[in-house]
Amino acid sequence: MKKIILICLFVFISCEHFSVFEKTQENVFFFKNNRTIESQFSGQLSIATFNIQMGFCQNCTPFSGEIGGGYEELDRIVNLINSLDIDIVSLQEVGLDYDVSIIQNQIEYIANKTNMNYAYGMGIAVQYLRNPFVNGLLGNAILSKYEIIDLENPRIRFIDYYVQNHCLKATIKLDEETEVVVLNSHFWAGSTMQENNNQITEITNLVNQEDRPYIFAGDLNIGYDPDSDFMLQLNQNFNNSFDLISSSERENILEAGTFFTGAVIDYVFTDKTHFNIQSGTLAPIEARDISDHYLYLVTMNKISENLK
Repeated sequence: MKKIILICLFVFISCEHFSVFEKTQENVFFFKNNRTIESQFSGQLSIATFNIQMGFCQNCTPFSGEIGGGYEELDRIVNLINSLDIDIVSLQEVGLDYDVSIIQNQIEYIANKTNMNYAYGMGIAVQYLRNPFVNGLLGNAILSKYEIIDLENPRIRFIDYYVQNHCLKATIKLDEETEVVVLNSHFWAGSTMQENNNQITEITNLVNQEDRPYIFAGDLNIGYDPDSDFMLQLNQNFNNSFDLISSSERENILEAGTFFTGAVIDYVFTDKTHFNIQSGTLAPIEARDISDHYLYLVTMNKISENLK
């Protein structure tokens, strides 16, 4: 009997190891244009970043095995986006085929109810340790009123299948002459300082290949400090919208944070030559319990002679 149990255990572990080994090369990403109303680019863009915690409420735990992120929760996200009339939204911690999610394709559901085009890219595969049968993908997504014409999802950090990060990179067509590259990433909270440096370097390499305007948004899990090595590294290739909004707007955000603990860890960056930052604000107070993060919204104008 003991031999049978040992053999079964060996087979289970071996199969799990083999399946994970096969999946390490997996890179799930896709996009769909389903917007029925064509937006006319006026020269102004509103762009938000929002870690939605798979639709779980502020104090919920997405990895507990509890059911969450259902219709009521995702509809609150939909209603917030619709009320703010945002052009492009960068979302993090978006679930796909997650065992305890009521809605298995969260970005498709949100996009359909906001009438926006959408892109999705896996960030990390999740397996909850207390329940090895709870599995799924946690990823980044982009919603856009404008047409998405190309998509990549390069890996920027890899330890194993369950400890990795990607950067979703979408090319968006604003009008016949204007394309913008939008990058969206989520630096995992467990990343070391060196890993964060490496991730910033990987994203810098991505934008250095571009001759088109680019915007980088996401949850970096790096507290705002304009003099930190991380910010100085990012500032070599980006303008940080947080540094360019008005002092009163910046003080309001610093007071509240973009994370429920009061930390500012969610950012919208642009390249240095194509945009003028106009304003920045957080989601209304009544919408700040949707997730453990608060939506951060930036309005910017193009610089006409440079944005081609």
